[in-house]
Amino acid sequence: MNKRWMKLVALMTSLVICMGLLGACASSNGNNGSAGEASANPEKQAEVKNVLESGKFSEPVKMDIVRQMTSDVKFRSGEDINNNPHVAWAKEAFNIDLNYVWTADSSSIDTKIRLLLSANEDLPDIVQYRGSQDVVDALIDSGKFVEVGDLFEQYASEAYKSAMAEDASVWNPYVRDGKKYAIPVLDYSNNNDTVLWIRDDWMKKYNLQAPATIEDMEKMMEIFANEDPDGNGKKDTVGLAVGLKNGMNTWGLADADFLFGAYGVMPAQWNADSDGKLAYGSIQPAMKTVLGKLKDWMEKGYIHKEAGLHDEGKAAELFSSGKAGIVAAPYWAGGWPLPAVKEVDKNADYSAYPLPAGPDGLIGRSQSGVSNGVILINKNFEHPEAFFLYANYLYDNQGDPQAGSPLEYGFEEGYDYLIKDGQPTWDPAQFPEDKPIMNIGKYTLLFDGARIPSLVMKTMNDLDSGKEPTTAFEKRSSMDMDKNIHGGAVNFSQIQYAMPNLYNGSPTKTYKKRWDFLNKSEKETFNKIIYGESPIDAFDTFVSQWKSSGGDTITDEINEWYDSVKTN
Repeated sequence: MNKRWMKLVALMTSLVICMGLLGACASSNGNNGSAGEASANPEKQAEVKNVLESGKFSEPVKMDIVRQMTSDVKFRSGEDINNNPHVAWAKEAFNIDLNYVWTADSSSIDTKIRLLLSANEDLPDIVQYRGSQDVVDALIDSGKFVEVGDLFEQYASEAYKSAMAEDASVWNPYVRDGKKYAIPVLDYSNNNDTVLWIRDDWMKKYNLQAPATIEDMEKMMEIFANEDPDGNGKKDTVGLAVGLKNGMNTWGLADADFLFGAYGVMPAQWNADSDGKLAYGSIQPAMKTVLGKLKDWMEKGYIHKEAGLHDEGKAAELFSSGKAGIVAAPYWAGGWPLPAVKEVDKNADYSAYPLPAGPDGLIGRSQSGVSNGVILINKNFEHPEAFFLYANYLYDNQGDPQAGSPLEYGFEEGYDYLIKDGQPTWDPAQFPEDKPIMNIGKYTLLFDGARIPSLVMKTMNDLDSGKEPTTAFEKRSSMDMDKNIHGGAVNFSQIQYAMPNLYNGSPTKTYKKRWDFLNKSEKETFNKIIYGESPIDAFDTFVSQWKSSGGDTITDEINEWYDSVKTN
């Protein structure tokens, strides 16, 4: 056979194969693929039911995965994401072969996914992603992933469903025409919500009580800014450490959200108005009052003159360096970064206190979300039930393990816990230097293991109230710093005042075009008002321009989206 004929045969063979693949793809797109068969095929349903009830596949199931890797995922020497105790455990427990075909860090995964999609490359059975909504949208819009709402209803355990039901809005970003195309990875709720951290030694020095109102807080700030609380003979302290560089409402550390909440408004997020419609917080009338308040605080030296240039970390350093008496920050700030203040003043002490009320008795803060990642399941994956078999087990046995649970203390003794004198310990200092403690939860398909949103704050509150820890979760939580535990209890006491951002969907058409401009205008206007470079009435001009420059259209689009998801 000559070379020309061989090339022709090869070409014809390739065409036949391609036609077959195209037909297969067309068939897959038409019937939702292998992953959709479980809910439509009675025989397949019986097989799935048997697997979920028995807890294990009779034959090995390979699960190809791509995953976003973060710097907090550590391995012992000689191990990696495909070679560690968790992979061995999944094989033994479920007969599932976890196979990470590739991983990428946060700086490169977006580009890699977009390149694969643009080249129409095959995608794995599972995409485990923690990043931008734009990338999730691109994955969903590719048509390569199965609708997961029905699968979740059929296959998720009661414990898994209960955790997800704590905030049903976590599904909203992944809803298309009433159907859900990705599974939210849950996180602990209210984790970054603010409490007030105040220097106890400064309060004691001036015989002060924790402020119940903004007015009380202003009296405290007056003293902290003007009466030399650090005793160095210099006027170099401020009342409140706050960072305004990235906005008036960021992610919790050195935030100003509590002040806006005291006047019933929350900037930079979408809140429900009296008619149940979404309205942008930064253009509400009460904002003008609060901006005037911040301007007054700046003029009086209650906040640092460079607050507009300080990001969250830089602002928190004012407290940590002993130059601020108050900072609004999450409950965990008691362990970092605030303890650094003791390095500059050995007598420094601080505690968490509730947020103060405004003139009308209002209290408010921004609410941190309960979703921190997403799982997408390829429509051609033959065993989507494998993910639920796995995740169900974690929610049933690891999220809040009870006595006797196989995962009561962790995944494997010697890795994520030790038994010392008959008792479990998670103290890193108890582990040998050559075999340090490893957080196996970081290796899981859920990024951090199974997390029940409300569990941490409730546990912190119970422990702070004197409850003796009995469950493994309580015992492990009790190892946290006393200041963090109390901070969590303070957080828990004000959960009812948390104001969620009700817009967590994909950017709308006009949002994509106009939001950068509107956001820049907002930051510039607000900072100029606070610094006295623009009159307070500049706020009214800003609102008018915001509305006419696309803001009203964005509001309409967002409410259209909200109407489409709030009934799901």
